[in-house]
Amino acid sequence: MSTSARKRRARYQASGKRASRWKSRLLDTGILLATAVVCIFLFSISTRFGYSRSESQEPPIVLRAQVLNACGRPGLASRTADNLSALNVGRLRFDVIDIGNFNRTDVRRSFVINYNLSPDQARSICESLDFGPVDIIDSEAGSNDLGLDFTLVLGSTVVEPDPSTDPADHM
Repeated sequence: MSTSARKRRARYQASGKRASRWKSRLLDTGILLATAVVCIFLFSISTRFGYSRSESQEPPIVLRAQVLNACGRPGLASRTADNLSALNVGRLRFDVIDIGNFNRTDVRRSFVINYNLSPDQARSICESLDFGPVDIIDSEAGSNDLGLDFTLVLGSTVVEPDPSTDPADHM
């Protein structure tokens, strides 16, 4: 083999070693970047699952109500509606749609006209109102024009809460 061929071969082998070192470093860098991307992806997934578990509380059930004054005491339905709107019974929340007067003003005992509530929900609401005994009357219609879940009719036995107390204290 001639001297020039040996020199070419030596240069080729030397450049091949440099090229293989360069390729090796490039491969190591690619593996390192791929590992970093996988770690970031796994961290992202784990935090999403962690947050979704803590946010998995069930949403409140909002009931539409009507409050009617049947005893003639001025402002009773309005004050009771305010207390009902601030009241939370478990997951139950109340949206008072209508406030008014009943067609009579001589009703003694309060009652609830139940349109769409379960018996347990109706009992829980009556117990949480905390103003004396309340009767529950199931409506046979099952629906009404206002889309109400129940109507609360206030009789003369209603004991109004002390205005100095917060309605949230009665929960």
